[in-house]
Amino acid sequence: MSLLRSDALTVCQDHGQFELVTGDMDDDLVGLIDAANHADGIAQGTVVLVVLSPHQNNFELGLTVEQWSSPPPDDLDAWEEGFEASLTVGDLGLVYHSPPDTYVQLDVPPGAYRARIVGRGFVNNGWPGSTTPGDVWRIQVWPCAERITPRRIARWPAP
Repeated sequence: MSLLRSDALTVCQDHGQFELVTGDMDDDLVGLIDAANHADGIAQGTVVLVVLSPHQNNFELGLTVEQWSSPPPDDLDAWEEGFEASLTVGDLGLVYHSPPDTYVQLDVPPGAYRARIVGRGFVNNGWPGSTTPGDVWRIQVWPCAERITPRRIARWPAP
């Protein structure tokens, strides 16, 4: 197992969610957000994966994107929120999206991946008291043809 690439970004997260988009965005985003709200904080369509955040917003969200050759070491104990899903990245690549209009191209080549999405540094459920509360997220991907149903693997115990 080896880390092939790691990119540290600063992105905007708003409306308590972000999406990972793997192709032409033709999924019902509102329906997926509703499904994530009723299905443990994560929902997946054909090309969109919705992830809910405890924070309503963070306009300077630290996001690390890692590409691995095989499953990375398990450090879930160091994170408060966690999800796993499958991603099939198409020719358009992988895009981070957060409403209303944040789109950031992530450097992940086309292919079939397993993804582990984790976050930490939360201070409140909903309004965090600031537009820059300091939470950070990490997305790890590694090649994997086996598809899984998106699932939560860690939950932050809100105060």
